[in-house]
Amino acid sequence: VMSCFADPPSVDGGSEISEYLLEVANNDQEEHRQAYRGQSLECTVNGLLPGRTYCFWIRAANKAGLGPYSEKAEISTAPGPPDPCSIPLLMCKTATCIVATWESPPCNGAEVSEYRLEWGQMEGSMHIVYTGPLLCYEVKGLSPATTYYCRVQAVNLAGPGLFGEIGTVTTPASVPAAVAVLNLLEEDQLEGPLPLSTCLALHWEEPCCHGAEIIGYHIEYGEKQVLTVNRIRSHVLENLQPDTFYRIRIQAFNSLGTGPFSPSIKAKTKPLPPDPPHLECVVFSYQSLKLKWGEGPSRALIANPTQFNLQMEDRLGRFITVYSGPCHTYKVQRLSESTTYYFKIQACNDAGEGEFSEVYAFATTKSPPPAMKAPKVHQLGDNVCEVTWEPLQPMKGDAIVYILQLATGREADQIYKGPETSYRVPSV
Repeated sequence: VMSCFADPPSVDGGSEISEYLLEVANNDQEEHRQAYRGQSLECTVNGLLPGRTYCFWIRAANKAGLGPYSEKAEISTAPGPPDPCSIPLLMCKTATCIVATWESPPCNGAEVSEYRLEWGQMEGSMHIVYTGPLLCYEVKGLSPATTYYCRVQAVNLAGPGLFGEIGTVTTPASVPAAVAVLNLLEEDQLEGPLPLSTCLALHWEEPCCHGAEIIGYHIEYGEKQVLTVNRIRSHVLENLQPDTFYRIRIQAFNSLGTGPFSPSIKAKTKPLPPDPPHLECVVFSYQSLKLKWGEGPSRALIANPTQFNLQMEDRLGRFITVYSGPCHTYKVQRLSESTTYYFKIQACNDAGEGEFSEVYAFATTKSPPPAMKAPKVHQLGDNVCEVTWEPLQPMKGDAIVYILQLATGREADQIYKGPETSYRVPSV
Protein backbone atom coordinates (compact mmCIF):
# COMPACT_ATOMS: atom_id res chain seq x y z
CA VAL A 1 0.00 0.00 0.00
CA MET A 2 1.32 3.45 -0.89
CA SER A 3 -0.20 6.96 -0.58
CA CYS A 4 0.57 9.33 -3.48
CA PHE A 5 0.23 13.14 -3.61
CA ALA A 6 0.54 15.54 -6.62
CA ASP A 7 0.45 19.30 -7.29
CA PRO A 8 -1.90 20.69 -10.01
CA PRO A 9 -0.25 21.72 -13.29
CA SER A 10 0.75 25.38 -13.65
CA VAL A 11 -1.10 25.68 -17.01
CA ASP A 12 -4.61 24.28 -17.52
CA GLY A 13 -4.72 24.95 -21.32
CA GLY A 14 -7.64 27.34 -21.10
CA SER A 15 -10.06 24.75 -19.76
CA GLU A 16 -10.62 23.58 -16.20
CA ILE A 17 -8.93 20.27 -15.36
CA SER A 18 -11.52 17.60 -15.05
CA GLU A 19 -9.46 14.61 -13.82
CA TYR A 20 -6.03 13.09 -13.18
CA LEU A 21 -4.60 9.75 -14.32
CA LEU A 22 -1.89 8.02 -12.23
CA GLU A 23 0.06 5.21 -13.89
CA VAL A 24 2.61 2.83 -12.34
CA ALA A 25 5.22 0.32 -13.59
CA ASN A 26 8.00 -1.76 -12.06
CA ASN A 27 10.56 -0.03 -14.33
CA ASP A 28 10.86 2.13 -17.45
CA GLN A 29 10.68 -0.80 -19.84
CA GLU A 30 7.46 -2.32 -18.52
CA GLU A 31 4.06 -1.32 -19.77
CA HIS A 32 2.31 1.24 -17.59
CA ARG A 33 -0.81 0.26 -15.75
CA GLN A 34 -3.42 2.66 -14.40
CA ALA A 35 -3.35 2.98 -10.66
CA TYR A 36 -5.82 5.86 -10.23
CA ARG A 37 -8.27 8.03 -12.22
CA GLY A 38 -10.19 10.80 -10.55
CA GLN A 39 -10.35 14.47 -9.58
CA SER A 40 -8.37 14.18 -6.32
CA LEU A 41 -4.71 15.11 -6.11
CA GLU A 42 -4.03 12.24 -3.68
CA CYS A 43 -4.73 8.53 -3.74
CA THR A 44 -3.76 5.22 -2.21
CA VAL A 45 -2.23 2.56 -4.44
CA ASN A 46 -2.83 -1.04 -3.35
CA GLY A 47 -1.39 -4.40 -4.46
CA LEU A 48 2.26 -3.38 -4.25
CA LEU A 49 4.99 -5.64 -2.95
CA PRO A 50 7.07 -4.69 0.11
CA GLY A 51 10.65 -3.55 -0.32
CA ARG A 52 10.22 -2.74 -4.06
CA THR A 53 10.88 0.45 -6.06
CA TYR A 54 8.08 1.53 -8.42
CA CYS A 55 7.92 4.17 -11.20
CA PHE A 56 4.96 6.58 -11.22
CA TRP A 57 3.67 9.01 -13.89
CA ILE A 58 0.70 11.39 -13.70
CA ARG A 59 -1.08 13.53 -16.29
CA ALA A 60 -4.11 15.80 -16.26
CA ALA A 61 -7.17 15.89 -18.54
CA ASN A 62 -9.65 18.64 -19.56
CA LYS A 63 -12.26 19.06 -22.27
CA ALA A 64 -9.57 19.15 -24.87
CA GLY A 65 -8.14 15.78 -23.83
CA LEU A 66 -5.19 14.31 -21.92
CA GLY A 67 -2.10 16.32 -21.22
CA PRO A 68 1.51 15.04 -21.35
CA TYR A 69 3.04 12.67 -18.75
CA SER A 70 4.83 14.15 -15.81
CA GLU A 71 8.42 13.28 -15.13
CA LYS A 72 8.98 9.80 -13.66
CA ALA A 73 8.83 9.52 -9.87
CA GLU A 74 10.58 6.52 -8.25
CA ILE A 75 9.12 5.54 -4.87
CA SER A 76 10.03 2.50 -2.70
CA THR A 77 7.66 0.55 -0.48
CA ALA A 78 8.64 -0.24 3.11
CA PRO A 79 10.44 -3.59 3.79
CA GLY A 80 8.28 -6.59 4.73
CA PRO A 81 8.85 -10.06 6.15
CA PRO A 82 10.40 -12.57 3.74
CA ASP A 83 8.31 -14.74 1.46
CA PRO A 84 7.65 -18.37 2.49
CA CYS A 85 10.58 -20.70 1.90
CA SER A 86 10.34 -23.50 -0.62
CA ILE A 87 10.12 -27.18 0.42
CA PRO A 88 13.48 -28.23 1.96
CA LEU A 89 15.65 -30.68 0.06
CA LEU A 90 16.22 -33.69 2.37
CA MET A 91 19.07 -36.17 1.93
CA CYS A 92 19.75 -39.23 4.11
CA LYS A 93 23.37 -39.14 5.22
CA THR A 94 23.00 -42.18 7.48
CA ALA A 95 20.09 -44.05 9.04
CA THR A 96 20.17 -41.57 11.92
CA CYS A 97 21.22 -38.34 10.17
CA ILE A 98 19.39 -36.20 7.59
CA VAL A 99 20.90 -33.18 5.77
CA ALA A 100 18.24 -30.51 5.13
CA THR A 101 18.98 -27.70 2.62
CA TRP A 102 16.78 -24.84 1.43
CA GLU A 103 16.87 -21.76 -0.77
CA SER A 104 16.64 -18.18 0.40
CA PRO A 105 13.20 -16.70 -0.49
CA PRO A 106 12.60 -13.13 -1.71
CA CYS A 107 13.57 -10.94 1.23
CA ASN A 108 11.09 -8.08 0.51
CA GLY A 109 13.45 -5.21 1.12
CA ALA A 110 15.38 -6.44 4.15
CA GLU A 111 18.08 -9.10 4.09
CA VAL A 112 17.19 -12.42 5.72
CA SER A 113 18.93 -12.59 9.09
CA GLU A 114 18.05 -16.15 10.10
CA TYR A 115 16.17 -19.30 9.24
CA ARG A 116 14.11 -21.53 11.49
CA LEU A 117 13.84 -25.26 10.78
CA GLU A 118 10.92 -27.11 12.35
CA TRP A 119 11.17 -30.92 12.64
CA GLY A 120 9.00 -33.73 13.98
CA GLN A 121 7.42 -37.15 13.47
CA MET A 122 3.93 -35.66 13.11
CA GLU A 123 2.84 -32.65 11.06
CA GLY A 124 1.00 -31.10 13.97
CA SER A 125 3.73 -31.48 16.57
CA MET A 126 6.93 -30.19 14.99
CA HIS A 127 9.45 -28.17 17.00
CA ILE A 128 12.35 -25.90 16.05
CA VAL A 129 15.65 -27.79 15.81
CA TYR A 130 17.73 -25.06 14.14
CA THR A 131 17.89 -21.26 14.21
CA GLY A 132 20.65 -19.51 12.28
CA PRO A 133 21.87 -17.90 9.07
CA LEU A 134 22.88 -21.07 7.18
CA LEU A 135 20.96 -22.63 4.29
CA CYS A 136 21.53 -26.21 5.52
CA TYR A 137 21.47 -28.22 8.76
CA GLU A 138 22.28 -31.81 9.78
CA VAL A 139 19.57 -33.33 11.94
CA LYS A 140 21.22 -36.07 14.00
CA GLY A 141 20.11 -38.68 16.51
CA LEU A 142 17.13 -39.84 14.44
CA SER A 143 15.53 -43.26 14.51
CA PRO A 144 16.03 -45.57 11.51
CA ALA A 145 13.04 -46.55 9.38
CA THR A 146 11.04 -43.54 10.60
CA THR A 147 9.15 -40.83 8.67
CA TYR A 148 9.88 -37.21 9.61
CA TYR A 149 8.23 -33.90 8.62
CA CYS A 150 9.89 -30.48 8.38
CA ARG A 151 9.46 -26.90 7.11
CA VAL A 152 11.52 -23.67 7.04
CA GLN A 153 10.74 -20.06 7.98
CA ALA A 154 12.84 -17.00 7.03
CA VAL A 155 13.22 -13.93 9.31
CA ASN A 156 14.40 -10.34 8.60
CA LEU A 157 14.18 -6.97 10.30
CA ALA A 158 10.50 -6.70 9.39
CA GLY A 159 9.75 -9.96 11.20
CA PRO A 160 9.29 -13.65 10.44
CA GLY A 161 7.75 -14.72 7.17
CA LEU A 162 5.29 -17.53 6.77
CA PHE A 163 6.49 -21.12 7.06
CA GLY A 164 7.04 -22.85 3.74
CA GLU A 165 5.44 -26.06 2.59
CA ILE A 166 6.15 -29.26 4.53
CA GLY A 167 8.78 -31.72 3.34
CA THR A 168 8.85 -35.39 4.32
CA VAL A 169 11.63 -37.98 4.49
CA THR A 170 11.90 -41.58 5.73
CA THR A 171 15.19 -42.73 7.19
CA PRO A 172 16.49 -46.08 5.89
CA ALA A 173 16.42 -49.30 7.91
CA SER A 174 19.44 -50.07 10.06
CA VAL A 175 20.92 -52.51 12.56
CA PRO A 176 18.79 -53.16 15.68
CA ALA A 177 18.87 -50.88 18.70
CA ALA A 178 20.70 -51.90 21.85
CA VAL A 179 18.93 -54.27 24.24
CA ALA A 180 17.79 -51.97 27.05
CA VAL A 181 16.71 -54.56 29.64
CA LEU A 182 18.83 -57.64 30.48
CA ASN A 183 18.06 -59.51 33.71
CA LEU A 184 19.20 -62.59 35.59
CA LEU A 185 16.27 -64.86 36.51
CA GLU A 186 16.10 -65.83 40.18
CA GLU A 187 15.43 -69.37 41.30
CA ASP A 188 11.75 -68.68 42.04
CA GLN A 189 11.27 -67.30 38.50
CA LEU A 190 12.45 -70.46 36.74
CA GLU A 191 9.99 -72.83 35.14
CA GLY A 192 11.89 -75.86 36.38
CA PRO A 193 14.90 -76.77 38.55
CA LEU A 194 18.37 -75.88 37.23
CA PRO A 195 21.87 -76.69 38.52
CA LEU A 196 22.57 -73.08 39.50
CA SER A 197 26.17 -73.94 40.32
CA THR A 198 26.89 -74.30 36.60
CA CYS A 199 24.01 -72.40 34.98
CA LEU A 200 22.74 -68.80 34.71
CA ALA A 201 19.25 -68.07 33.35
CA LEU A 202 18.94 -64.81 31.36
CA HIS A 203 15.91 -62.82 30.20
CA TRP A 204 15.81 -59.69 28.04
CA GLU A 205 13.37 -57.43 26.21
CA GLU A 206 13.46 -57.28 22.43
CA PRO A 207 14.83 -53.94 21.16
CA CYS A 208 13.54 -51.89 18.21
CA CYS A 209 14.39 -53.69 14.97
CA HIS A 210 14.90 -50.38 13.06
CA GLY A 211 13.01 -51.54 9.99
CA ALA A 212 14.64 -54.97 9.47
CA GLU A 213 13.40 -57.99 11.42
CA ILE A 214 15.68 -59.25 14.18
CA ILE A 215 17.25 -62.62 13.32
CA GLY A 216 18.95 -63.48 16.63
CA TYR A 217 21.28 -62.40 19.41
CA HIS A 218 24.95 -62.66 20.37
CA ILE A 219 25.51 -63.24 24.10
CA GLU A 220 28.99 -62.37 25.37
CA TYR A 221 30.10 -63.71 28.76
CA GLY A 222 33.25 -64.67 30.65
CA GLU A 223 36.50 -64.24 28.75
CA LYS A 224 34.94 -62.85 25.55
CA GLN A 225 33.02 -66.07 24.96
CA VAL A 226 30.20 -65.46 22.47
CA LEU A 227 27.08 -67.58 22.10
CA THR A 228 24.61 -67.01 19.23
CA VAL A 229 20.90 -67.77 19.75
CA ASN A 230 17.79 -67.38 17.63
CA ARG A 231 15.11 -64.72 18.07
CA ILE A 232 14.19 -65.61 21.65
CA ARG A 233 13.98 -63.55 24.84
CA SER A 234 15.49 -65.94 27.39
CA HIS A 235 18.36 -68.40 27.49
CA VAL A 236 20.26 -70.55 30.00
CA LEU A 237 24.06 -70.35 29.97
CA GLU A 238 25.36 -73.83 30.80
CA ASN A 239 28.65 -75.53 31.70
CA LEU A 240 29.84 -72.57 33.77
CA GLN A 241 32.30 -72.66 36.66
CA PRO A 242 30.75 -72.90 40.15
CA ASP A 243 31.03 -69.97 42.56
CA THR A 244 32.30 -67.65 39.78
CA PHE A 245 31.41 -64.10 38.71
CA TYR A 246 30.49 -63.52 35.05
CA ARG A 247 30.06 -60.24 33.19
CA ILE A 248 27.31 -60.64 30.57
CA ARG A 249 26.03 -58.45 27.72
CA ILE A 250 23.92 -59.04 24.62
CA GLN A 251 23.42 -57.58 21.14
CA ALA A 252 20.74 -58.14 18.49
CA PHE A 253 21.43 -58.60 14.78
CA ASN A 254 19.35 -58.44 11.60
CA SER A 255 20.02 -58.68 7.86
CA LEU A 256 21.78 -55.29 7.92
CA GLY A 257 24.27 -56.12 10.67
CA THR A 258 24.80 -56.26 14.41
CA GLY A 259 23.48 -53.64 16.81
CA PRO A 260 25.34 -52.20 19.80
CA PHE A 261 25.85 -54.21 23.00
CA SER A 262 23.54 -53.79 25.94
CA PRO A 263 24.87 -52.52 29.27
CA SER A 264 26.72 -55.34 31.08
CA ILE A 265 25.28 -57.16 34.08
CA LYS A 266 27.32 -59.05 36.68
CA ALA A 267 26.10 -62.49 37.80
CA LYS A 268 27.56 -65.22 39.99
CA THR A 269 27.03 -68.95 39.88
CA LYS A 270 26.30 -70.70 43.16
CA PRO A 271 28.83 -72.97 44.89
CA LEU A 272 28.59 -76.71 44.28
CA PRO A 273 26.37 -78.63 46.72
CA PRO A 274 28.46 -80.09 49.58
CA ASP A 275 29.94 -83.57 49.54
CA PRO A 276 28.51 -86.06 52.05
CA PRO A 277 30.42 -86.22 55.36
CA HIS A 278 32.05 -89.37 56.75
CA LEU A 279 29.65 -91.28 59.00
CA GLU A 280 30.76 -93.23 62.07
CA CYS A 281 29.20 -94.83 65.14
CA VAL A 282 30.71 -93.55 68.38
CA VAL A 283 28.51 -95.37 70.92
CA PHE A 284 27.18 -98.90 70.42
CA SER A 285 24.38 -100.29 72.58
CA TYR A 286 22.06 -103.25 72.39
CA GLN A 287 19.06 -100.95 71.65
CA SER A 288 20.60 -97.78 70.23
CA LEU A 289 23.43 -96.44 68.06
CA LYS A 290 24.91 -92.96 68.42
CA LEU A 291 26.13 -91.73 65.05
CA LYS A 292 28.50 -88.85 64.35
CA TRP A 293 29.50 -87.09 61.12
CA GLY A 294 31.67 -84.16 60.09
CA GLU A 295 33.20 -81.61 62.44
CA GLY A 296 31.00 -79.45 64.60
CA PRO A 297 29.01 -79.32 67.83
CA SER A 298 26.51 -82.01 68.61
CA ARG A 299 23.89 -79.27 68.93
CA ALA A 300 23.51 -76.32 66.57
CA LEU A 301 24.51 -73.35 68.73
CA ILE A 302 24.41 -70.88 65.81
CA ALA A 303 22.61 -70.79 62.50
CA ASN A 304 24.30 -73.37 60.30
CA PRO A 305 23.84 -73.00 56.55
CA THR A 306 24.62 -76.70 56.08
CA GLN A 307 21.85 -79.19 56.82
CA PHE A 308 22.14 -82.98 56.98
CA ASN A 309 19.72 -85.74 56.03
CA LEU A 310 20.38 -89.09 57.76
CA GLN A 311 18.55 -92.10 56.33
CA MET A 312 18.18 -95.68 57.61
CA GLU A 313 17.07 -98.78 55.72
CA ASP A 314 13.74 -100.19 56.90
CA ARG A 315 12.55 -103.80 56.82
CA LEU A 316 11.31 -103.39 53.23
CA GLY A 317 14.72 -102.29 52.00
CA ARG A 318 13.72 -98.63 51.66
CA PHE A 319 15.81 -95.80 53.04
CA ILE A 320 13.77 -93.41 55.16
CA THR A 321 14.92 -90.18 56.82
CA VAL A 322 15.43 -90.51 60.56
CA TYR A 323 17.06 -87.10 61.09
CA SER A 324 17.16 -83.79 59.19
CA GLY A 325 18.90 -80.77 60.67
CA PRO A 326 22.17 -78.93 61.35
CA CYS A 327 23.56 -81.13 64.16
CA HIS A 328 26.55 -83.42 63.74
CA THR A 329 25.33 -86.29 65.96
CA TYR A 330 22.16 -88.33 66.30
CA LYS A 331 21.15 -91.24 68.50
CA VAL A 332 19.04 -93.86 66.76
CA GLN A 333 16.93 -95.62 69.40
CA ARG A 334 14.43 -98.48 69.77
CA LEU A 335 16.65 -100.90 67.92
CA SER A 336 16.91 -104.65 68.28
CA GLU A 337 19.92 -106.21 69.92
CA SER A 338 22.70 -107.80 67.93
CA THR A 339 21.26 -106.51 64.62
CA THR A 340 23.01 -104.83 61.70
CA TYR A 341 21.49 -101.56 60.45
CA TYR A 342 22.32 -99.67 57.26
CA PHE A 343 22.67 -95.88 56.99
CA LYS A 344 23.57 -93.16 54.46
CA ILE A 345 23.87 -89.39 54.83
CA GLN A 346 23.52 -86.29 52.64
CA ALA A 347 24.57 -82.63 53.15
CA CYS A 348 22.59 -79.62 51.84
CA ASN A 349 23.21 -75.86 51.71
CA ASP A 350 22.17 -72.82 49.66
CA ALA A 351 23.74 -74.39 46.58
CA GLY A 352 21.35 -77.36 46.79
CA GLU A 353 21.31 -80.98 47.89
CA GLY A 354 24.55 -82.92 47.65
CA GLU A 355 24.94 -86.58 46.77
CA PHE A 356 24.20 -89.30 49.32
CA SER A 357 27.15 -91.08 50.86
CA GLU A 358 27.94 -94.75 50.47
CA VAL A 359 25.93 -97.09 52.69
CA TYR A 360 27.38 -97.63 56.18
CA ALA A 361 26.61 -100.73 58.30
CA PHE A 362 26.55 -100.62 62.12
CA ALA A 363 25.40 -103.40 64.46
CA THR A 364 23.88 -103.21 67.95
CA THR A 365 25.47 -105.22 70.74
CA LYS A 366 23.98 -108.20 72.56
CA SER A 367 21.84 -107.29 75.53
CA PRO A 368 22.98 -108.52 79.03
CA PRO A 369 20.87 -111.19 80.77
CA PRO A 370 18.14 -109.89 83.05
CA ALA A 371 18.59 -109.85 86.86
CA MET A 372 17.98 -113.25 88.47
CA LYS A 373 15.91 -114.13 91.47
CA ALA A 374 17.74 -115.06 94.67
CA PRO A 375 19.06 -118.66 94.66
CA LYS A 376 17.68 -121.35 97.02
CA VAL A 377 19.93 -123.22 99.51
CA HIS A 378 19.20 -126.84 100.53
CA GLN A 379 21.06 -128.53 103.43
CA LEU A 380 22.17 -132.00 102.34
CA GLY A 381 24.33 -133.03 105.31
CA ASP A 382 26.33 -131.70 108.17
CA ASN A 383 28.90 -130.03 105.97
CA VAL A 384 27.24 -130.03 102.52
CA CYS A 385 24.48 -127.84 100.98
CA GLU A 386 23.14 -127.44 97.48
CA VAL A 387 22.43 -124.06 95.87
CA THR A 388 19.87 -123.96 92.99
CA TRP A 389 18.49 -121.15 90.82
CA GLU A 390 15.92 -120.75 88.09
CA PRO A 391 17.32 -121.17 84.55
CA LEU A 392 17.18 -118.41 81.87
CA GLN A 393 16.32 -118.97 78.23
CA PRO A 394 19.28 -118.70 75.81
CA MET A 395 19.41 -115.22 74.17
CA LYS A 396 19.66 -115.12 70.39
CA GLY A 397 21.08 -118.64 70.55
CA ASP A 398 23.82 -117.57 72.95
CA ALA A 399 24.31 -120.00 75.84
CA ILE A 400 23.82 -118.64 79.39
CA VAL A 401 26.78 -118.79 81.82
CA TYR A 402 26.02 -118.47 85.54
CA ILE A 403 28.40 -117.09 88.16
CA LEU A 404 27.85 -118.08 91.83
CA GLN A 405 29.49 -116.05 94.59
CA LEU A 406 29.80 -116.83 98.32
CA ALA A 407 29.85 -113.81 100.59
CA THR A 408 31.69 -113.95 103.91
CA GLY A 409 31.38 -110.71 105.74
CA ARG A 410 32.14 -107.92 103.33
CA GLU A 411 34.06 -110.09 100.94
CA ALA A 412 32.58 -112.21 98.12
CA ASP A 413 34.37 -115.08 96.40
CA GLN A 414 33.40 -116.73 93.15
CA ILE A 415 32.78 -120.38 93.79
CA TYR A 416 31.17 -121.44 90.50
CA LYS A 417 30.98 -120.36 86.81
CA GLY A 418 29.22 -122.49 84.25
CA PRO A 419 26.00 -123.44 82.48
CA GLU A 420 24.46 -125.53 85.30
CA THR A 421 21.58 -124.30 87.44
CA SER A 422 22.78 -125.88 90.75
CA TYR A 423 25.97 -126.26 92.71
CA ARG A 424 26.93 -128.25 95.83
CA VAL A 425 28.98 -126.34 98.33
CA PRO A 426 31.18 -128.62 100.47
CA SER A 427 32.67 -127.87 103.88
CA VAL A 428 30.21 -125.15 104.84
